[in-house]
Parts: sequence; structure tokens; C-alpha cells
Amino acid sequence: MKITHKLSEIFSKECDDRNLSIFMLSKLGNYFSLSANPTNNISNYSGYLFNMHESMFKTIENIYLTDNEDNKKIPYEIVNNFNSMERLYDGYYEKFTLVKNGLIYDVESEEKSEENIHIDIELDFRWINDNDDKGREYKIHKVDDSLVIEYNKYNDDSLKEKSFSNYLIINGVTDVYELPKKWIKKNYSYDASRNSRSEYYVYHALRILNKGKNRLIFTFAEKKSDAIDKLLDIKKNTKLISEIHESYEDNHLGKKYNISQVTGKETAFGYVNAVHAIDGLMVRSKDIYGLWAGLPWFFQYWSRDELISLKALILEEKKDFVKEVITRHINSIQSNGRLPNIYTSNGSSGLGSADSIGWLFRRIKDVIALSEDNSFGSGDSIKGDVNYFGLYEIKYIRERLQFSIKQLLNNHYKDGLIHNEMLETWMDTSADNDSREGFRIEIQCEFLCMLNLMNMLNHLLANKFVKKHNKLINVTLPELDYRQLERETAKLVRERFFIDGYLNDGWNCSNSYVSRPNVFLAYYMYPELLGHEEWEKVFDNVIPRLWTEWDIDGKEAGGFSTIDKENNLFQPNYTGQDNKSYHRGDTWFYINNIAAICLNSLNKEKYFSYVKKILNASTEDMLFKGFIGYSSELSSSSNLQPAGCFCQTWSIATYIELIHEMFIK
Repeated sequence: MKITHKLSEIFSKECDDRNLSIFMLSKLGNYFSLSANPTNNISNYSGYLFNMHESMFKTIENIYLTDNEDNKKIPYEIVNNFNSMERLYDGYYEKFTLVKNGLIYDVESEEKSEENIHIDIELDFRWINDNDDKGREYKIHKVDDSLVIEYNKYNDDSLKEKSFSNYLIINGVTDVYELPKKWIKKNYSYDASRNSRSEYYVYHALRILNKGKNRLIFTFAEKKSDAIDKLLDIKKNTKLISEIHESYEDNHLGKKYNISQVTGKETAFGYVNAVHAIDGLMVRSKDIYGLWAGLPWFFQYWSRDELISLKALILEEKKDFVKEVITRHINSIQSNGRLPNIYTSNGSSGLGSADSIGWLFRRIKDVIALSEDNSFGSGDSIKGDVNYFGLYEIKYIRERLQFSIKQLLNNHYKDGLIHNEMLETWMDTSADNDSREGFRIEIQCEFLCMLNLMNMLNHLLANKFVKKHNKLINVTLPELDYRQLERETAKLVRERFFIDGYLNDGWNCSNSYVSRPNVFLAYYMYPELLGHEEWEKVFDNVIPRLWTEWDIDGKEAGGFSTIDKENNLFQPNYTGQDNKSYHRGDTWFYINNIAAICLNSLNKEKYFSYVKKILNASTEDMLFKGFIGYSSELSSSSNLQPAGCFCQTWSIATYIELIHEMFIK
């Protein structure tokens, strides 16, 4: 199957259609996903899903074309237009456009075509993680040129106690249609490969005869009147929607694509897709505006994922968004000095997070580094083109950082280092006593980064005075000697972790000496820990233990395993939900991108081949694997075979950061 990305230019490639899907996001957190090849049943997470009540509600299961003998038509090409996606066939095409209030679906056949084509629609109304098949009822009736589908969910098959109802409207239905009303058993191949539930029943609700042009508009709501209002809004504003989409493609994405003069078409399309993807993942859900960790199943605000991803938004100058996210996290520091792992409107939930607090202050350090001279101007803002914080805000950030450091020392400080419990780092799965409790290298470097930022803020605020009750007071009153604490901690980390040219993953805990890519996180957080030549020795020692080489149609690519390939825990192939390979062999796109950023920063010439191979792998995944135009969570080490979540935010964001590191800075 041919995949084409289309902007001012086009870039195409023939691809294997296994696990390949159309995927589109709306600013409301809704998404639409279909298999590129309609005969492939990939995942029960496919379809048209809505962000509701801090979960996702599925409505449409599938839309596809059939002939008179009920055979599904197979497209020869998928075209990504960014605001819309097309499936092309011989003599006709489909076009999907996801908008704020619904889905616009266009089908057009050539006039000379004598073949009768039908539009088939399958439904699967349910909360995405609710597998209860009992008490499901669809009622369908026609009003003018619209079908109104009422879905009722009952507590059991007696249909006596109703749990809830909601409505889907399909506008543009001609008089020639059928209501098959059949329950169909689906077996999803990707879900089965992950060892998750893969058998579901869906409802074949509608078949429409298509001749010439046809446009269907789908809207959904918990109340029928709201679904009707959404339909009227789309129909009223069709021209405006087209103009907005055209402007976005030409003026926003088109300008981003100009990087092709430096990178070439392939990388430029990778970058443009990443920018478009991250735009869609900036979601406001109830009172929270932030970055979801990924889709289809990480539709939550994970503090670690969000803060790792935030650098891309800093680089892309999304100032208001960045400031809002940082402010939320600053105000959410807990009594133990850390951040919640997952944010919800009702508070936080999930496992503990030992590392997200370090990422918060690393990102604040990144913002401050954007100023021209790290000093205050005549007003109350830091000088420079990007004025994120005023004097009082910097003072408040310093107070929160001071509080966090103090509480980390009170709650997690042992033997001169920061201690974490099991499953509290980004490697938050366990297998065979590999849960990374204890003293871990990236956690120490994050703490050192926090101390370094404290000293930076103290320097910025030194001799700055403000008036309070008409008296001048100094805004810096440090409780600790942070310079000494940073110096002594760095010395201790060096002594305990840096052994014979290796930077160990841990100290005095299980699997301390196992090589892992966390050394790149350590460099990213606190490069001051070691000298330039020492870091090169560390990277030179760890690369052959972790590096995996791939071939992409004759092009070299690669990435880093999450554990030494000679370790008995190493799994060369993705094993799915059992977590055996998750942090013990799988290669993660986000950590690969960060590793490439570090290698490029340390010695661009020496490590160029590794950086280029990582860029090739991440670009291939973005353009031609999984969800078209989005980055996957991870790949098997044995070959480039993306898996996990096919729209992973930190994979997308660190790809943008890598592009900036290599071509824009």
C-alpha cells in the first residue's frame, strides 16, 4: 500500500499495511482511527472515540466500502493532508475530515464507473475499557436526510434498568439504504499479539448505496438536541472550516516545511507531522489544559510524560501553554517534595513518581536559558524575546523549588543520595526482581539539576530588592548552602556510580551494574557530573551493549535496548502486556531521541552515524508505521517493528527536540 504525505510537496512510499492506521485528533480530545486496509481488524481501540468524563467513549467501529457481493474494497493509497485523510481506490475515493463538533466523510466515484459501491457503517457504543456486552440496544429512525441512532445501555439483557443513553446523528443519508441490524464478531490481530482481549461483538448498523458524490456528517452527544446543534454548526460553518484548514496548512505547517531546504523532504515531513501531532495532543479536559501521554489508551495527564514533552513546546514557542503547564505543576508539589504521577480533576492517582519533579525544574531551567543574559530588565521580566516569568513569579518558583528540595531531603534522602521505591522511575514495571528500587543514576542527576537551578535562581535574585510596606527587602533568604550541597552530592555520585569508565544504573541495589540507556538521561539532566572525555568513555562503553541495528529498505537505522543485550532478562521482541520486554529489551523512541540529542551535543562528528540512524528510525515510524503521522511508544529490538501505544506524546515531542538540536538551533 502506498502512503503519501501532502503539503506544498508530496512524499510517498510503498508500505506493509500491517497495523497501519489512519489517525486524526480534535482539540477536544476526540480521535478517529481506521485501519488503512479495511480488511485488517487491528484493535478494538479503532473507531470514532469521544473524550467524556475523563475517559473515552467509543461510537463508530468502522466505515468501509463494499461491492454488490459484500466484498470490502481495498485502497491502493492513503493520502495524509493533515486536516483530512483519504483512501484512494480505482475510480473513487474516501475523505475523512475530523472537526471540533463531528466527522465529515466524503465519497466520490467517477461518472464512468458502473460498479455499485456501498458505504457500510459498524457501531460499537461503549466506554473504551468497559467490556460488558449485556443490555446493548440500538434504535434507528430517519428524520429528513438524517438517521438518528439512539443507544441505550441497560444493566442486563432484560432491558429493564437503563444505565444511560446517547445519540449519533448521520446526516446526508439518501433514500437508498439498508439497516442490516447484525451483531458481528470481531477478532483484533494487534490486540491478540499484545495478549489483551481481542474478541468483541460490534453492530453492523447501516449500508448506503453510493453513486457519484456523497457527504455524510456524523455528530454525537449524550443528548439528541446537542447532537443536532453540533450538526447545524458544522453545516453552517463548512466554508469557514475549509478556510481555517487551508490557512493552517499553508501558513503554519507550510512554514515549518521550509526546513526541507536543510533536511530534505523526508525529515521535513517527519517534523511537520510531529508539529501537527503535538498540536492535537494539547487537550483541555475539564479544568486541566495539558498534554495527554498518548493514544489510544494513555488519555491522561502523566506528569513525567508531560514534562519530558514540554521542551518541544518551548522550542516551538507555545509560551502561554508552557507557562500554564509549569504553573499547574509548581502548584501541585506534594508534601513529600514530589509531583503526582497522574493528574485528574479530582486530584492525583497512580504509582509514585520519583522523577517528574526533576523534569519540572529542568524545564524551568530550559525556559530561563532562553533569556538573552539571564538577568532582569528595567521592568519585572527576564530580558529576552521569550519573557515567561516576572520577578515575583521567579521568586515564587524559587520558594517552591526550595520546598521541594527540603521535602526530598526529609523523605527520600539516604546515605547522601535520593532513594526511590520500586516502580517509581520511568521504568515502572517489574519482572524477576527488576523493579529499580534503590538509588538510580538519573534520579541523582535530576536532584543535582534541581540544586543547580537553585543556585542559578539565587544568583539571578541576588541583590534584587522589592518594596514591601515602603521598605526595601532582599528577596533571597537561602536556608541551605546549596552550592556546597550540589558540590558534595556531585562528588558522591561520581564516587559511587562512575566506575572504570562505566556509569552504573544504580548503587547498592539490585541490578546496579546492568547497562541501560538511563545514562543518557543522566547526561541530559546534569552534564556537569563528568568531564567531556569521561562522558565519551561512558557512552563508548554503553553503546555496544545496548545498540540495535535495523535496516529500512536499504537505509541504516537503529536504537537502544532498555537493557544490556547479554543480560538474561533481555527480550529481543515485544511481548505485549505481560511487561517481560517493556523495560527489558524494547527500544523506546523517546529515549532514542534523547540519546541522539545527547550524542549530538557531546560530539557531533564522532557520534554522527548513531544520531542519523536514530533519526532515520524515528522518521520512518512517524511517516510509515502504526498511526500515520504519529510516533509510536516503542519497537522490538530485533527489528523496527513499532508497538505499544501508536501515538506516544514524548516520542513525538523528543523527535521535535532532536530536529531542533540537529537543524534549527
